[in-house]
Amino acid sequence: MPSNASHPPRHAPCPTDLTIRPASLGDISALLPLIDALVPQIRDRLQLDTATLIDIIAAPNPWAHVLVAECGGHLIGYTALVGGLQLRAEDRSMELHHIYVDPAYRKHGIGRRLMRAARATAEQLGCGQLTVGIAHKSESAKAAYRAFGFERHAPRAPRYVMDLAEAS
Repeated sequence: MPSNASHPPRHAPCPTDLTIRPASLGDISALLPLIDALVPQIRDRLQLDTATLIDIIAAPNPWAHVLVAECGGHLIGYTALVGGLQLRAEDRSMELHHIYVDPAYRKHGIGRRLMRAARATAEQLGCGQLTVGIAHKSESAKAAYRAFGFERHAPRAPRYVMDLAEAS
């Protein structure tokens, strides 16, 4: 459990002291600032609050899985996975919805360790694919995902979205 919700001290990453684990309720106050730091970069409309994050982490059969990277008692990164299913193909998949590492700790393999943990989680849940969508034209994100082992596939079909808050 992280020792506090403040940002970790700015020093060299701790590869031997790094732990990747499922998020717990005790992580929420330290996890929300990490999520907030990523949202502007990915142009996500997500507005996550404490109550929603508690529901995601504490759900008995969660449809989302959050893994955290902890170093010296401080959260320095996370990944969020969301389950998917293609009924006709009977194919479970897991969408890599977020991956984030505090900028002070980047370029030290923490993202790779989070990605390996995300893959292991998807495999343990019986998924046949781990997918990721890139909504903008970030060449660095595309290169990172290719380095992680993702391959670009042609889109299956145009995607339509229904905003359920407005579709009454």
